[in-house]
Amino acid sequence: MKNKEIQKGRILFVFAGAAIITVIIVIIMTFQFQTETENPRVGCVLIGEHNDKGWNESHYKGLLKACKSKKCTLKIRENVKEKRLPVNKAVDELVADGCNVIFLTSYGYGRYADAIAKVYPDTAFYVESGNKKERNLTTYFARLYQVRYLAGIAAGAATKSNILGYVAGKPNTQTNRGINAFALGARLVNPDARIFVYWTRSWDNRAEEKKAVQLLKKKGADVLTYHEDKAYTIEAAEEEGICSIGYDAIYEEWSEKFLTAALYNWEIFYQQIIEDYLSGRANFSKEYWIGLEGDTVKLAPFSPLVSEDTKKLIAKESERIMKTRDVFSGLIYDNNGKLRCEENERISDMELFSEMNWLVEGVEIAKE
Repeated sequence: MKNKEIQKGRILFVFAGAAIITVIIVIIMTFQFQTETENPRVGCVLIGEHNDKGWNESHYKGLLKACKSKKCTLKIRENVKEKRLPVNKAVDELVADGCNVIFLTSYGYGRYADAIAKVYPDTAFYVESGNKKERNLTTYFARLYQVRYLAGIAAGAATKSNILGYVAGKPNTQTNRGINAFALGARLVNPDARIFVYWTRSWDNRAEEKKAVQLLKKKGADVLTYHEDKAYTIEAAEEEGICSIGYDAIYEEWSEKFLTAALYNWEIFYQQIIEDYLSGRANFSKEYWIGLEGDTVKLAPFSPLVSEDTKKLIAKESERIMKTRDVFSGLIYDNNGKLRCEENERISDMELFSEMNWLVEGVEIAKE
């Protein structure tokens, strides 16, 4: 009797296993049919202009190169605000234009991504934030915080006043993550460093960003960086003779006071995603989050003002990060004194990607 029960259990196990495998195959096959077109069309939604010499241009150029290498046609929609109606309209137009895969390249688009993906279940969507509830929706982003941390080391070593300035658009997990990584790097080499953050409440406002630079200079900041779509902070820092660290763009005309920059390598990132799509693995992974180990982020060449000792420390920390992805680990307090990470702990990717609503010790909000 006991043997019969065992045999029955084995049969049920085999059937259950077969059912699971069938479900997996069905899920994979749901997107394989889309890749059969001879010239797949890729859509891209941009918050600004594709040639803005900043955030949008870096996405556009990276995606364009990736599409050309994979023989895909790229279609774009520019100047699409982070609001429901403009985003929906842009996606509607791209789908009508035959796009099989669509990239939503601004953080705020994530609020509408699930609803959009539900309307178009046969289109693969990729967005930089979101809940990923729909099976055809995947989040993607580069681990820029890794090189923000390394850039913070350069800033902490360069400051004479021990005050650093950070011009930032809007508070969200992505922005906070970058600020915190920069501060941790700066305070690794300079424990007395203070990081003043000025919120402009916009991703692209030349007047407000220049105003921020003036205010941070009055606070004593002698090294500045930013998280905005364009490099207005660097322009203003150059005018004031203040050292700066860039973000997402570099230009030859900047002086030696431009120490380095935290850069994306979107071409490599988009190549991997499109390759997965074309091989029938669209949205099989619910997130892409790649960093130094995948060459999707990097530092710009150093200014002669960055010392050899600082370069060696940065190289050492870069090697460590590539092995462990470890920036947010060990004892970490926020700027209200709350313990956020224990001595032998590491902050999870889930919190880093979507739940970092706090700033680390040493960060202060600059007010007029």
